Amino acid sequence: MEIDDLEAVYEIESASFPNTSWNIESFLRELTANQFAYYFVLEKEDRVVGYCGVWLVIDQSQITTIAVDRREQGNGYGRQLLQHAKEYAGRSADILSLEVSIDNDRAMKLYEKEGFLYGGIRKDYYGPGKDAHVMWVSLNE
Repeated sequence: MEIDDLEAVYEIESASFPNTSWNIESFLRELTANQFAYYFVLEKEDRVVGYCGVWLVIDQSQITTIAVDRREQGNGYGRQLLQHAKEYAGRSADILSLEVSIDNDRAMKLYEKEGFLYGGIRKDYYGPGKDAHVMWVSLNE
């Protein structure tokens, strides 16, 4: 992900997570000031169709955000982004974790197919009454 991608990324982010979306400044801060942050975009015909962010800290990693343009969902792009994140994180980390809304069945099924296990619930992670499942996968087994 580059600064020039931020407008397209924010468009996908705000459509995917209307009540909890990051703002452009948050993405900019991640790209320019967070030494642990690595962000990727997936392009189709020179257009951003998805993105993923990963934090790598020592031997653990976390997906901070991942989304695919709603018009492009169902084409396997989410799986491609997730597999890339796992491969990238696996170079130095043993574990990759993420949080996902307990209402996001589609995402949870994808994560399960990619080997993620449930680790617990974070109460009110997305705001009052909006819990998240913590999921993780071992990267070097």
